[in-house]
Amino acid sequence: MADYGQLWTKQAITDRNKRARGPATKFDELSPCRTSIYDRFMERALKRIKAIRQASPLEMSTMIGAQASKQQFDKIMSYLDLGRQEGAELLAGGAAATMEGDLSGGFYIQPTVFKGHNKMRIFQEEIFGPVLCVTTFKTDEEALELANDTLYGLGAGIWTRDLNRAYRFGRNIEAGRVWTNCYHLYPAHAAFGGYKQSGIGRENHLMMLDHYQQTKCQLVSYGIKALGIY
Repeated sequence: MADYGQLWTKQAITDRNKRARGPATKFDELSPCRTSIYDRFMERALKRIKAIRQASPLEMSTMIGAQASKQQFDKIMSYLDLGRQEGAELLAGGAAATMEGDLSGGFYIQPTVFKGHNKMRIFQEEIFGPVLCVTTFKTDEEALELANDTLYGLGAGIWTRDLNRAYRFGRNIEAGRVWTNCYHLYPAHAAFGGYKQSGIGRENHLMMLDHYQQTKCQLVSYGIKALGIY
């Protein structure tokens, strides 16, 4: 969620797309943006997206590599077609990426941005690819409704300079992990897991040990007299 009063697109867009390398456990496809800053925000965001470097995943400077399989490549391409069919506005990408040399024929897809509304399938379903779906909101209540209008809830991000708003959204967004003014930080000691259809349980925290244990309640009387009717 991009809030008014800030246009911190550089790191946000870069971090989002660094994860777009094929099937992943956490990739972000919905980005609500406040209406009052939408034009300025997207102007900068699209410049960043066009500057993303696609190359060999073995190179450290690569920002997006190929998809992991032909099956995943075909799935993402089908969603690009679906976005057009649903009437979403294509702002960037929307096709397979043409690579040269040894990368020719690889499963590369252009970083893609659609603008639409949250009832579209491309907004609601998990694409797991370099596809970002953008919509706008006017009020905090509308933004929170957009954030929670999904079957999933693994992670969410908030960008704002308003500490009160950051706290309220962090508490009320139905996601297992909420980043505020940062993105895709994974400290080993922080619990990771999702709400709703994004999984059960947590990883990377002391509480994860509970998943590998069984709880037993053993009741022992040390008295020499019978207790109750037994």
